[in-house]
Amino acid sequence: MKEQLPMSWADFRGQAGQLYDGHAGILGELGVVIESLAEDGLRIRLPQNPACVGDPEWQVVHSGLLMIMLDTVCGLATIQKLANPAPIATLDLRVDYLRAVPASQDVLVTGQCYKLGRNVGFAKGIAYTHDAEDPAAIANGTFMLGTAGDTPPMAAALKAAGR
Repeated sequence: MKEQLPMSWADFRGQAGQLYDGHAGILGELGVVIESLAEDGLRIRLPQNPACVGDPEWQVVHSGLLMIMLDTVCGLATIQKLANPAPIATLDLRVDYLRAVPASQDVLVTGQCYKLGRNVGFAKGIAYTHDAEDPAAIANGTFMLGTAGDTPPMAAALKAAGR
């Protein structure tokens, strides 16, 4: 069956299982859609929306919203790359803001997980308006894999040692 894109967060949750259920939060409220899914990553779109203005005088998208979108898309790309999708947690996210995004334009964010270790995934993301070669922000993130269920080995060892 061919995927129907763009899709809503609810549709994505239906296809990707329960891992992301209930976590779309503000992105779902603002109308963010998953525009493309591929083996090497995904792209989401935030339609222009007056509620996203961070500076009324300059009419630009709030930089915190760009960070949320970058964290989300990098995390989803990491989950997508796992052989057996499992919950993850952001360990570190570095965001470089390169330019403001006019609130009158849609925001596109792409994410790709480029490395999976035993316990950590590494992903990168780009936020832009029309051209990914002219990014508004770029991100690099690390994500702890399998954060639900079994106790991580280090935590189990510390607990056994009485710490």
